[in-house]
Amino acid sequence: MNNFVNKKTAIVILGGGLKKDADGRWRTTNYDESGDNFGVSGDRLRVVAANYLYKNNQEQLIIASGGKGQLKNIPGAPAVSEVLKRELIELGVPEEKIIEENNSGNTYEQLKEIKKIISEKKLKNIIILSNGWHLPRIKEMLEQFEELKQIFDLTKVEFLSAEKICLEHDKEAWQEIIEKAYKSEVLKKRIELEQKGVQDIKEGRYKIK
Repeated sequence: MNNFVNKKTAIVILGGGLKKDADGRWRTTNYDESGDNFGVSGDRLRVVAANYLYKNNQEQLIIASGGKGQLKNIPGAPAVSEVLKRELIELGVPEEKIIEENNSGNTYEQLKEIKKIISEKKLKNIIILSNGWHLPRIKEMLEQFEELKQIFDLTKVEFLSAEKICLEHDKEAWQEIIEKAYKSEVLKKRIELEQKGVQDIKEGRYKIK
């Protein structure tokens, strides 16, 4: 699993969709909820997995990444990073260990902003943490887009699936939830969109904006 064990390590959570509850509180989404224009994502697992990783090595920083994105035209909507940070603190991560990145509006922009933080903080290792269905497109972006390739020159990168981390730490709690999600038609549709995105990046058709 995670072999990075020094304070120059950061866990990067790429934020996704949010949901507003009846009481007006915004939160990350579960697998049976849609949080953005592309369907379900299971973003809550990213927060839970980051907490598991942090508890393994409390010298690490956590970068909570995501601006308002698709919520930018909704009055009172928070930045995704703000919600990620609050949920991490609720799980016991100290506030001073969390860096917010709230300028980005999509995955490409998140990676651009993270590159700046890597340089500023002189991070030696980063763990890019997201749902398993999301990681192939992230990797393809880093490998294909010139501006993002530089991340590999700045730091050592490890990609970790939130689902894998949650299963390793509490299989009983998560196995049924994750298996059910990956059998669902809504997540299958999401995965198809991600696969198309990967192919579009490879063939030069991907639209960054």
